[in-house]
Amino acid sequence: MTAKSKGMPKYARVAENVRAQIADGTLRPGQPAPSGAALSRITGYSTLTCRKALRLLIADGALVPGPSRNARPRVAGPPQPPADRDLAVAARALAAGLAGRRRANGLTQPELAGRVGVSVTTVGHAETGRLWQSRQFWERADAVLGVGGALLRLHDVYRAAAASGDMDSSPGAARAAFFSRTAGAGREPAADPYGAPSPRALPPPGTGQPLPCPPAAAGQAMPACVMIMWSDGTVTTVQPPGASPAGSALGEAP
Repeated sequence: MTAKSKGMPKYARVAENVRAQIADGTLRPGQPAPSGAALSRITGYSTLTCRKALRLLIADGALVPGPSRNARPRVAGPPQPPADRDLAVAARALAAGLAGRRRANGLTQPELAGRVGVSVTTVGHAETGRLWQSRQFWERADAVLGVGGALLRLHDVYRAAAASGDMDSSPGAARAAFFSRTAGAGREPAADPYGAPSPRALPPPGTGQPLPCPPAAAGQAMPACVMIMWSDGTVTTVQPPGASPAGSALGEAP
């Protein structure tokens, strides 16, 4: 603590400690902030005081909320384009909407998974903002929880935000749009084209097949792209970062 912080309330001192870690690079943009319990161990203040400090940091923009209610807040990065902000808000609303309605029905994640007919991992991912699930999942969850279309409305808002973000060239927006398109069509992608592992190693059998792609440029160490023909007739073209395609990094044609 600095001399300046001596007259501050305890929670403000904790917040200053976290800001100092952000300023010196100990905590980097996108990295989870320490939990209230961890800050309590470091500072000697109560967990409630440290959680109040985290709420202060979220309020002043130094931290951003996690994708779900129980997720740790993260260090804020550079200002996001409006489309990315809308997508992040929609994702949090959808994940929190499922978790809140499940708890209101008195169900555990395994119980909801059993009634919907999916794995516990699928429910856990949906409640923590990893939103690769198909629309059919949200339809079944909405029906099981008896919420009259509330989850479907949140899902549609999320998909609309992802479609809007598809015009953004940033990898984060393109990744979200890629998963939203494939999930919305009732299929799961085999891999995230931007390097993150997918929820499953392969898509369900019969959902898609690879098509020939233009050859890589001379000396290029990776394919120029991967084209997938899905069973609904759409084609997804996936190009790795650093390639030099004509057009956007992702393309889909009827």
